Amino acid sequence: MTTASTGLRARRRQELLAAIRTAALEELRRSGAAGLSLRAVARDVGIAVSALYRYFPSRDELLTDLIVAAFDEHADAVEAGGAHDDVGEALRGVWHAYRAWAVAHPAEFGLAYGTPVPGYVAPPEDTVRAGSRIGRFALGLLARAYAEGRLDPDTLHRRAARLSPGTAEQLETWSRRHGQRVPTEVLAVWLDLFVHLHGLVSMEAFGLLRPITPDATPYAAEVVDTELAALVGPRR
Repeated sequence: MTTASTGLRARRRQELLAAIRTAALEELRRSGAAGLSLRAVARDVGIAVSALYRYFPSRDELLTDLIVAAFDEHADAVEAGGAHDDVGEALRGVWHAYRAWAVAHPAEFGLAYGTPVPGYVAPPEDTVRAGSRIGRFALGLLARAYAEGRLDPDTLHRRAARLSPGTAEQLETWSRRHGQRVPTEVLAVWLDLFVHLHGLVSMEAFGLLRPITPDATPYAAEVVDTELAALVGPRR
């Protein structure tokens, strides 16, 4: 087989994979993750379901592919949002990008972070790397802010005082496993910040803020600014 024909086959394979993923996302938006059907996806792409099985032998493998893609696309957006020289602006950009992607892609956000799909167990060897990218990136920025003396010392002292031995042990175990060498109270405020802001984004992406604030953009900006202002000081 010539190099040209090999390249053509590879390109066609990628094009078909892209079409399958697009159709699967449309089916996801129509029917939800639990209702995702390989037969419906194959019909939308215009191929036999037996041909689809050569790419994704089961619904679970297709779901895993979509989840990993969602994690990676979300992380790409967040890392682009955090591309600032000033660590405070980088953290602000991270959380605004986190929210913007989720609001623009509610089906993908729901698949990655929402209600578990009955009967489906995400394989950790495929999903953990992609799923932890945002958390590791945000923690890297907080570690940088700490190294630069930008994290509010009173906030860190109060958080250290409230740390239970069990929580401290769990955070330190996670830190050793992932090679993150920062004080435990920094890990704690990183997790607190992530939980608070992810909760805000989830409520908006899943429509729970709509009865109170149909356009949550100003409110989300206020929450992000308030959280970061209490934690990250100005550049010296």
